[in-house]
Amino acid sequence: MFPCTHARARIGRSRTRRTAVEVVGVSATLPTRSAHPEDTAERAARPARHLAALDGLRAVAVLLVLGYHADPDRFPGGFVGVDVFFVLSGFLITALILREMNEHGRVALRRFWARRIRRLAPALLVMVAVTSSITLAVGNDTGAGLRSQVIGALTWTSNWIQIHEGWSYADASVPPLLNHLWSLGIEEQFYLLWPVLILGLLTVARRAVAQRVVAVLALVSVGLMAFWYLTADPTRAYMGLDSHAFGLLLGATVALGTAPHLLRDGFAAAAEKVRYTALGAVGLVAIVVYALVVEWDSQVTFLGGLALVNLATVGLVLAAANPTPIARFLGWSPLRWVGERSYGIYLWHWPLIVFATRLMPAEHRVVAGWAAVLIAVPVAALSYRFVELPLRRDGARATLTRWAAQVRGDDRVYRARRARPLAIAGLAVLLTASTALWKAPSESDVEAALREGQRAVSASIEASDETPEASAPTEAPPPAPDACRAVDAHEAVSAFGDSVTVAVAPALLERRPGSSAVAVVGWQYGDVAAAVREAAAQDQLRPTVLIATGTNGEIDQADLDALVANELADRQVGLVAPYVPGRSWSDQSLAAARAVAEAHANVHLIDWNALASQHPEITGTDQVHPTGHGQGVFVDQVGQALAIC
Repeated sequence: MFPCTHARARIGRSRTRRTAVEVVGVSATLPTRSAHPEDTAERAARPARHLAALDGLRAVAVLLVLGYHADPDRFPGGFVGVDVFFVLSGFLITALILREMNEHGRVALRRFWARRIRRLAPALLVMVAVTSSITLAVGNDTGAGLRSQVIGALTWTSNWIQIHEGWSYADASVPPLLNHLWSLGIEEQFYLLWPVLILGLLTVARRAVAQRVVAVLALVSVGLMAFWYLTADPTRAYMGLDSHAFGLLLGATVALGTAPHLLRDGFAAAAEKVRYTALGAVGLVAIVVYALVVEWDSQVTFLGGLALVNLATVGLVLAAANPTPIARFLGWSPLRWVGERSYGIYLWHWPLIVFATRLMPAEHRVVAGWAAVLIAVPVAALSYRFVELPLRRDGARATLTRWAAQVRGDDRVYRARRARPLAIAGLAVLLTASTALWKAPSESDVEAALREGQRAVSASIEASDETPEASAPTEAPPPAPDACRAVDAHEAVSAFGDSVTVAVAPALLERRPGSSAVAVVGWQYGDVAAAVREAAAQDQLRPTVLIATGTNGEIDQADLDALVANELADRQVGLVAPYVPGRSWSDQSLAAARAVAEAHANVHLIDWNALASQHPEITGTDQVHPTGHGQGVFVDQVGQALAIC
């Protein structure tokens, strides 16, 4: 989920006689001696300093994302790590372009794009091949939708594929294996377009004018995020290049005002350093607070919250680019170590989390998440050492030549012994990955159940609209308020709920003809309660009402109690005890449902929680939604609970 970067944030002379400004595959490496003819356009004078703090900032960004993915309840806003990277990427890539223009009078676009691919593609290809192969061993639908995901990964269009296929960024029930590559897609699309746009702009306008134009473009992007959020859906707003480019553009705006001045000598006078220190401190605190407090699907996120995070990151970048206390903190060697390997850490952590959470019981999802993170770090270190660093240091041609020489060796027998296992291992991975792609189902069992359920819900709503009288109470007259009545096994019900209701809708509507279902994937308690109240106001409730909520968040016990006491006082209510193992709201939602059921005689508790926890085989691969045989079991339990008084 996040633009992964891994290289050194370097503005200075390196041990290999190179100068570099690197970010998410942006390694603006300007060698003093070209290793190959193709790199001669990158030569540059030696600048004065090394911005080690930018590596530390990269580490902060990736740690925020790791926290969000491993433990979203404690780090609900950790996704802002992506935006920290976007600002940093926009800043460094624009600074690189400006510097190359100043030193050579032009930017070799072909070489620019080739360098991006050379630094990003190898580690990405290794990760995709290995994790695709692992899906065959893990199973549990980890390879669902893998073919389209791999296409998105290899073409850097993951964001648009996910938007097109209607994947929900926040839906943790069926997370795609390569879901996190959406942000890498945005970065690469920006790298493809931005050099052409900025060079064209600087051709017709002075840098100060160009800076203002880019700032306006950033504001337009902020507006587009709000527009798509209000008119389409959050995923479109979040994953679109047009609506999530403002961080990259803000970083570019800063670079236009400071580079190449910054890249050579630093740009802050002594008095300014105090200001940058304050900006950096405020920015760091704001980012951390946001990561701990604000959730992804909050309106705040889409209606200006992320824009403020990006502005906070601008202050942090300015502080990191100058000799401030913030820069010294970010230059701490452990942070720099993580930052240098952040690209690999990001690439590997999410697939490993998907594998771990599918292999471990759902109630241990947090443990599984952190275990996956701990595994991802050494795996990323190996990728950095043997794949990323050689390519960045020596270039693709020299690296491949050296690898071939190492495999060949000096002795023919030794060469054969060494080459054979390497060739077999590589071929095995490719064949296994190909097999995984061929066998990968187009969707998981949960996705299939929800798709069929959504059809049933839509058909139910259409039938109710066409024949309103069918939705009105037609059964036996309801009992006195708050009294219990045994409900017949085939009596029609009015069902309301979230994705669990969607999943069981086909079986429920078939077993209880004349029933209706109003349910949406992702609905929380407030949405369900509002739908019940709307139906009650329109006199569209049957004598028996089924409510299943709490899958996606806490149940407001006081409001549910009021709903039963008022709108549902003369109805029989089937209230499902939610089963969401490993979620922070699980205990609260379960306790709320049980308390309301105990307080009202007309409420029948359907203890799905107890049944599913004892028989996990009746739930799908996400260990939450009933699928297949489990859907019938769910409906049977509804009937049994409603028949008891």
